[in-house]
Amino acid sequence: MNQMASGVRSAVSPRDRSALGRWFCLGSLALVLLLYIALNSWDVASIPVRGILLVGFLILLILLYPDAAKRAATRHKPIFVLAAAMAGLGIFVSLVNGAGLQQILRSVLEVHVQISLSLVFATIVAEVAGARASALVIVGTVGLSALIAILQFADLDFAWQLRAALGTFQGQAMHEDSSFLNRRPMGVSFSPIQLATQLCLAFAVYVVVVEKERITRPGPNTAASLSVVAAATLLVAFSFATATRSPILGACIFLVAYLVQRQSGWLLVLLLSGGVLAYFAGEQLFEIFQSKQVRVLRIDDDSAMGRLALWKFGMLLFRDNPLGYGFGFIPASQYWMPYWHELYALQGADDIKTKELHNYVLIMLNTYGVGLILILPLLASILGRVSSYLIYFIPYVAHIMFHNSGPFWNDTLIWFVVGAISAIASAAPSRDGHFRAVALAPAGGVQWR
Repeated sequence: MNQMASGVRSAVSPRDRSALGRWFCLGSLALVLLLYIALNSWDVASIPVRGILLVGFLILLILLYPDAAKRAATRHKPIFVLAAAMAGLGIFVSLVNGAGLQQILRSVLEVHVQISLSLVFATIVAEVAGARASALVIVGTVGLSALIAILQFADLDFAWQLRAALGTFQGQAMHEDSSFLNRRPMGVSFSPIQLATQLCLAFAVYVVVVEKERITRPGPNTAASLSVVAAATLLVAFSFATATRSPILGACIFLVAYLVQRQSGWLLVLLLSGGVLAYFAGEQLFEIFQSKQVRVLRIDDDSAMGRLALWKFGMLLFRDNPLGYGFGFIPASQYWMPYWHELYALQGADDIKTKELHNYVLIMLNTYGVGLILILPLLASILGRVSSYLIYFIPYVAHIMFHNSGPFWNDTLIWFVVGAISAIASAAPSRDGHFRAVALAPAGGVQWR
């Protein structure tokens, strides 16, 4: 057997083995991402198949590329420490609130352990297959779901049937899903909100790729700037199709910040021209959209009006228990009744009976409690090392401020993005100081393909 294996290895050139390794890494990344996006509820014996596949691929990659695994572990040590600290704080708060050991173990595995696994896996892939290629796989996988959402927006039945089939396969009751019944496009993602979250993250990693190439290639940067503006425009278009307002707000804030950062006169002219065009054509467009009752143009619907009640509900919960409520925190089913007399007069107050808080900060405060203050210095240190990248996450931040998503809560995709961006950082020598490599990243080892 050893001789046969040796014969096979000798029959394959080092270049071919390298190419096979890259394609294997990119294929495994695409497959894992597809499961996280389209089949996130698929499980075997209550164990998510996406998790099984992630662990299996990770073990294989560690065996095949131990040096890349060591570099990934070293590079992300601060995040691992943060995840461990968050897990410890969450366990303490949960025990104080009487949470069961099974609930605690499940939360730690699904959130904190999964963060570490996803981060190492994505970083190894980027080390071996190339930072640029890994980032574009993320963009392409999310883009596939977005394209299906566009087909759903066009009301093509086969696109809706595809989502229904995926839902049925993984045991989702699609006939009870309000977004599905209301024909609110979601692509192959779990929901329109999940797709919007994924679009914001795909936007971030794509723009990082564009900006990396802008600062490392000689010549004018007009094409790169136009590509960034085009990406923001696509984010707005896809968010419009999914009837999700927060990424649109985030994209607009990003464009202003990007304009200020780049200090580009022609970009200002472009945006002003777009504003003038929108002004003169706005009335006609508004009438068209009103006739179709487009959700993103409304701020008086039940969803929007209920945000104030949910925000006040979250603040009251934190006021009365600043220690936090721990893992398994479900405010609508557990805590709304004692606060009803303070909130019933608010428009949309019924949302506190059925919905989560729809605000990432309030969710984290009420889950982990005031003990988060102890972790803030470590978090600030990590964010300070990657501060030049934070601008590209403005749409993502704007989005999670209005929805139940975010790091250390229920968003795993962000750690695939962080892994890819960390490899981009260490592969991107800066000439103008705009970018700098993530601290602890080793010199070399990362390829830009």
